Amino acid sequence: MDNFVVTAASKVTEADVRAAKLGTRFGRLDLASQLALLAVESLGIDFELQRRDRVGICLEARAGSLTTDADYWSGRDAAGGPSPTLFAYTLPSAAIGEIAIRHRLTGPNLCLVGRNTGLIEQAVQLIRSGEAESCLCVECTVISPSLAEMILSPAAAEACAIFVQRGSAGLHVLRENDRDIESLCAVLCAPPSVD
Repeated sequence: MDNFVVTAASKVTEADVRAAKLGTRFGRLDLASQLALLAVESLGIDFELQRRDRVGICLEARAGSLTTDADYWSGRDAAGGPSPTLFAYTLPSAAIGEIAIRHRLTGPNLCLVGRNTGLIEQAVQLIRSGEAESCLCVECTVISPSLAEMILSPAAAEACAIFVQRGSAGLHVLRENDRDIESLCAVLCAPPSVD
């Protein structure tokens, strides 16, 4: 039987983005890409030790790119029209590209939109099928306050990430019921309890 393990986990919020220092390009990204990229950075993975063409990226964009889409659309009445820079982020998969560019990862990638879309199972399948040796799984939720009002949903700006590999040693051996990255990160990233 194959064992798949989580070797690193992280969770970041908008406050972490404001404190991040990842170069000038980082400041030009939309919030979803910033969160996703920072979650991957927070894993502490040394990609120099990985075969970059064998690292997959699986992203679950809970609200798609809806916040960025709404920001882009609201710019239609601005002088000069909507921002061409923002246009590049009107795809839910834009964060995958930013992660791949920063770490020069050329393995397979997948973007799923919605909640609990089976992202961990997809990552395991990429490894099991031999398409990848390891996989970054990133879950990102960005719903701005103005969008939250429109869609009657709570505002949110957070991302969590796990790094999955075949093996038996790591933070957590994946089990059949490990399907939700957010719940898994809440357990794996919890501060140690003080007795």
